[in-house]
Amino acid sequence: MIRLLVPALFALLGFSAIASTANLSKEGLALEGFDPVSYFRPEASKQGPLKGDPMFQVTQDSATYRFVSEVNKQEFLKNPNKYAPAFGGWCAYAVAEKKEKVEVDVKSFLIQDGRLLLFFNGIFADTRDKWMNTKAKPAAKFLKEADAHWPEVKNKES
Repeated sequence: MIRLLVPALFALLGFSAIASTANLSKEGLALEGFDPVSYFRPEASKQGPLKGDPMFQVTQDSATYRFVSEVNKQEFLKNPNKYAPAFGGWCAYAVAEKKEKVEVDVKSFLIQDGRLLLFFNGIFADTRDKWMNTKAKPAAKFLKEADAHWPEVKNKES
C-alpha cells in the first residue's frame, strides 16, 4: 500500500521520482521563454533569439514554449522536433565531452544539421567557442559524440 502512496504523494506535491530530461525553469518553461522558431531566422546568429509572449504558448512533452506570434506557434506545432532544442536544452558540449547535464546560456546557440544546440557561456568557459574552434575535433564529431552519449545522459540527475 505504501509503495502506491509514495509516488502519488510525490506527484501531488510536484516532485518527480525520476530525473527531468528537459532543461526547464521551475514553471516548466523551455528556453527561458525565448521563441524556439526564432532561433532559425537567418538574422538570429547576429541578433539572437526573440523573447516569446505568454499569449502564444504551447506545452509539448511537459515543456512550455512561448512564441512571438501565432504564426511561429503554428510553425512549431507542424514539426516540434525540428524546433525543440537538442539534448533537452542542456549544453551540447557537456553532453559530448563530459556526459553531463550542464545549464546553458540560451543566447549561446548554434544551428547544426538543422538542430538547435545550446551551450554554457560563463566567466571561465565558452563551450560554443570550444565546439566551433577545437582543431583536434570538428563540430560534426562533437555532435556525433553528443548523440551517442545522450541516451545515457538524459535520465541523469541535473
